[in-house]
Amino acid sequence: MPADARPLLVTSALPYANGPLHFGHIAGAYLPADVFVRWHRLAGSDVVFLCGTDEHGVAITLNAEKAGQSYQAYVDHWHAEIKALFERFAISFDHFSRTTHREPHYPLSQEVFLRLLRAGRLVRRDVQQLFSPKTGRFLADRYVRGKCYLCGHWPARGDECPKCGAWLDATKLVDPVSTQDESDRLELRAAWQFELDLAPISGDADAIRAAYGEAFVAYLAGLRERLKPNVRSAVFDKLIEGEGLQSRPITRDLPWGVPVPTHGLSGAPLGDVSGKVLYVWFDAPIGYVTAAIEWAAGRGQPDLWRRYWIVRPGQPEPRLVHFLGKDNVVFHSIVFPAMLAGQGEGRDGDALPPGSEAPGRPCLGPRAGERWVLPHDVPANEFYNLEGRKFSTSDNWMLDIPRMFDVFGVDALRWYLATSMPETSDTQFTFAGLQAAVNADLCDTLGNYCARTLKFTATHLSGRVPEGELASATRERIEQALREVGDAIAACQFRRAAQAVAEFGRWGNKLFDDHAPWKTRKTDLPACGRQVHEHVQCVAALSVLLAPFVPHAASRLRAMLALPEVARWTFEPLPAGHALGEAGILFAKIPDEVVERERAALGARAG
Repeated sequence: MPADARPLLVTSALPYANGPLHFGHIAGAYLPADVFVRWHRLAGSDVVFLCGTDEHGVAITLNAEKAGQSYQAYVDHWHAEIKALFERFAISFDHFSRTTHREPHYPLSQEVFLRLLRAGRLVRRDVQQLFSPKTGRFLADRYVRGKCYLCGHWPARGDECPKCGAWLDATKLVDPVSTQDESDRLELRAAWQFELDLAPISGDADAIRAAYGEAFVAYLAGLRERLKPNVRSAVFDKLIEGEGLQSRPITRDLPWGVPVPTHGLSGAPLGDVSGKVLYVWFDAPIGYVTAAIEWAAGRGQPDLWRRYWIVRPGQPEPRLVHFLGKDNVVFHSIVFPAMLAGQGEGRDGDALPPGSEAPGRPCLGPRAGERWVLPHDVPANEFYNLEGRKFSTSDNWMLDIPRMFDVFGVDALRWYLATSMPETSDTQFTFAGLQAAVNADLCDTLGNYCARTLKFTATHLSGRVPEGELASATRERIEQALREVGDAIAACQFRRAAQAVAEFGRWGNKLFDDHAPWKTRKTDLPACGRQVHEHVQCVAALSVLLAPFVPHAASRLRAMLALPEVARWTFEPLPAGHALGEAGILFAKIPDEVVERERAALGARAG
């Protein structure tokens, strides 16, 4: 059982429904979360795993128009493509949602906006925004690039410089252009927007407490201790205690998005908000909440989502863990928590006003005496590159993922990404690295140990678990492996966890060599049976250890052992006489010619 039995909500960053995902995304936010959740389920945690596609924003409007599609048809296509990729990669979401669901996403997004407005966390401000003369639209910062005004790097994104790591003001970029069309030279134009006031977060504890409450003060203190060093530096050293935070626009002038409501919760009109929508970065993380609402409704328990999102008096406080890449660190660790905490305490009796998506509907958020949960951890990964370069769809420097599945299989890809993921520094995918990890770890070590044990049992011991007793040293080694792997996964150290699984396989192979049952079979058959009894138990333990990483292979191994799917993170010895299933090959080696062919194909696609 887990040490912490509180409700656990795990999210992965919402993928943008604007194109295909690549392995950098998988290694950064989705596979680590899936391994984490699969282990927690086996350990008995009360865990829910949620995600969905982010489907608003100017990039979608521009690309949909370029493709000659309606905005909804465009995101429908990419939602289906991304969802299918996750399913094939065995990413085990409890629910996969989308932000264009009119109910409950639109009303809840408007509710969060109105709660923040009532709490005084939003300001209406005249601003200068970058305008695209070619499209006749203001462009959001993520769809602008230019020269960084701090370090001179080109290209810097409108919100962050990839070289110096500074959080940028897009309007200050030197020679800004559209990311969609670099010939579209942008110009500043006057507008007004609502902004989320983040300046108090860079002040002292009293300023933070006055604006965002005591829980937010405690959250920041705990976050400093829990974040990985690389993430902690980006959040605290560079931003909060370095550049400082100011305000951030949360509305835009666009034809596609969640409309800004026309009235506040008090019923007072907000002025002329026609044509204004909630900024995509504002409504997107609310998608985590609406995914939970949909999940609970699908289970026939419409209030169950509150167990994971709302801190309620007398109830265990839930834990919220966001898995994402480092480019989303500041947003998920500071901005989104500020959106949640900045609403203040809940109130009973609130209802959405006229001019919202569901006027008169009771507000869904915290009630009297309740508040939103704040993140327990944000285990962000660094960047995952490809053969020495960054993944790039525009340069076609990326992998054909359906082809990768067909050539290498899901187990091989999941294992390699787990052993090479960028936990504390940038790492990269290489075909040679994939081959080495699969051939050495999966085939020569883990697969070999399972095959030699099960085939020997089938050939020489009637395919049944022979009589024997597990030596105390072997039992201790099994328990050690379960403990080491579980502790590493719980600490989000997935490479260490995978290495511990491989090390258990190496230990088992050495023990098999030491026992040499092919010799004792000829001289002392009962002793041979006792030896093989131990190895069958180790293979059974291995079927549990593999389950979070390579679930398909773990299922095949369980079938070879004639066991049901893994249900608990524990060792359950097989009884003597248990009839095993048919032994088979668990993993296939990757030959040199395949590596050479795929590397050449990558270079050919990129030109």
